[in-house]
Amino acid sequence: MKLLLALVILGSPVFAALPKTNLIFSIDQGFGNGVVANGEVEALTRIVQVLEPLRERYDVSVLLNPMVKDKVRLTLALDTLVAHKMPFVLDVISSDSFTLGANGPANAPFDSSHGLSISLEQLAELKTTYGASLVGLRFMEVFGQDYGIRAMKTTNPELKRPGDKLPADTFFRSDLAEGFIRFAKEHAMFVQWADFGWMPFSPWDKEMPRYTEQVKALLRLHPGVVTVTYNNNEPNEASIPRLSTWHTAVESFPQDGAAGYGLSNQSWLHNFTYMDTKPKEIIAWTQSALDKNCRFIQFEPAWYFFNLPAGTFELGDSNQVPAGTQLGEAKESLNQLIAFLLNLKQTSP
Repeated sequence: MKLLLALVILGSPVFAALPKTNLIFSIDQGFGNGVVANGEVEALTRIVQVLEPLRERYDVSVLLNPMVKDKVRLTLALDTLVAHKMPFVLDVISSDSFTLGANGPANAPFDSSHGLSISLEQLAELKTTYGASLVGLRFMEVFGQDYGIRAMKTTNPELKRPGDKLPADTFFRSDLAEGFIRFAKEHAMFVQWADFGWMPFSPWDKEMPRYTEQVKALLRLHPGVVTVTYNNNEPNEASIPRLSTWHTAVESFPQDGAAGYGLSNQSWLHNFTYMDTKPKEIIAWTQSALDKNCRFIQFEPAWYFFNLPAGTFELGDSNQVPAGTQLGEAKESLNQLIAFLLNLKQTSP
């Protein structure tokens, strides 16, 4: 089936009707005041309802970290998503599982020193329970966190938080990644490998050439499973000037077996402060991905798009939202993004 590159005709972007683009929305990274740890079923229901209009034209799923300590709350959240027929993706290796995992009382990751949210055995149990509703896994900021841990061990020990558990070896281990990729392949799931530290955008990290070769080896071993995505949250606003060139960091991976490349579209574009990013910037990055024929776009953080409180490490009331609003409703940033996505005209393949 022929794919058509995104075009602009009479001022309206046009893209192929098939295959559908994957849109993945983060809903809880493991913060103490998140909707999962607080059992906010009504908020989860509103989130699903907000995203419902997109599902006719896109493959929509939500992303969450399963490291929450109270497994009853995790089950409640996943059961709610399944009841509303919303597919979900799990963070399995993540910088959040290192930082929030070790320092947030709401969480109990399997191995925070390597960012493992859960074990393969725990993942298998979830897959048995939820079947086709569990559609994918994510590796998030593995290389960025690896670099940070090396700094904690050498030049910048002050970066270490009191609860951080530093690995005796390295944060990134290809054998750990391979186990989850193999699991995904065996269960017809996808893996999103998301980072801002890809070559050639990370010349400051001397380990990246070696790490990149290990990633390519994994892709060749398990072709068609992993989609490599660029995170547009580079420190010091380094992503901002890359709007038209970001793909150069990840576009070569399909040659080694990646299923494709895509974008992790984040409101942390500006100095990791989500409030400084305007909806038109998120839309511009989304358009950039579509222009490059990307079929995989992931959005975060949850509280930029949904009416949720900004994440905290501490256990807290997730209902801290403006008066007259409801937890989980769409913010204006999401309303504008949805309007843009639904206004895109489709052509027959």
